[in-house]
Amino acid sequence: MPDKALRGTLENHRLIVALTFDFDAESYWVGPAKMTSPSAISRGSYGAREGIPRILRLLEEYDLHATFFIPGYTAEQHPEEVRAIGQAGHEIGHHGYLHEPPNSLNREQEQEMLRKGTEALEKVTGKRPVGFRSPSAELSPNTLSLLIDMGFIYDSSMMASDRPYLVKDPKSSREIVEIPISVELTDTPHFMFLYHPIVLPGLSSPSKVEEIWRGDFDGLYAEGGNAVFNLTCHPQIIGRPHRIKMLERLIRYMLEHEGVWFARMREIADYAKMRTNKDIEQVAPADAEKPRR
Repeated sequence: MPDKALRGTLENHRLIVALTFDFDAESYWVGPAKMTSPSAISRGSYGAREGIPRILRLLEEYDLHATFFIPGYTAEQHPEEVRAIGQAGHEIGHHGYLHEPPNSLNREQEQEMLRKGTEALEKVTGKRPVGFRSPSAELSPNTLSLLIDMGFIYDSSMMASDRPYLVKDPKSSREIVEIPISVELTDTPHFMFLYHPIVLPGLSSPSKVEEIWRGDFDGLYAEGGNAVFNLTCHPQIIGRPHRIKMLERLIRYMLEHEGVWFARMREIADYAKMRTNKDIEQVAPADAEKPRR
């Protein structure tokens, strides 16, 4: 076990690391993918049966807290696993109800999706989520205003920076914290094999992905400051034995570096409110009624 004295804190850190897991389970397969084959749907079930236990054991071994973004449907189908996540001290964020892409919904539909997902999570965990991650990494022109109306304090779906920043609701001056993601730091494009409804070749070797993820960590650590190494994984993908071992190697590697603060997303959002990145003024998503300058 790397020396805990090396770990960073809110007050004193060189780099922030967010370990995040999108616990989709069957929601993607029966939702956007519209699968009816039990074989296809069972790929999501693997995340609940095997992926979640392995991830929770790994986090416990290294005394780390993470953030799990969970669709409401997943909470209804796997309440014991979702409760176990919360009871272990991990944050639970909103990830749609049935893994719906917000940009495919009108305002009323999106509002209903947010309501159903929130109610399902609160029923199982006893807590309302304060963070949102789009299931598709796409937002609609209404998403930000709906999130703010419902009391969310951060979103994690956009990609404009390596640091948290504020984004404005396109139709008002209200703001919400954005904790950006990146395609490169997501396990899906590297590992997921899929030929319907889209083609993903996936099946990369863990060593290749480990090299990419370490490279981004090394670069951000060298820069220092308030960057966030925001890793996005899926239990049904990263939960395979050979991949979870790679994730463990990466965690140990990061823990060997002095001043790395492993934080829940809510903690990062609260920190970002104190240190707003004023250099980013981009309003996202762009207001379709106004041309960009």
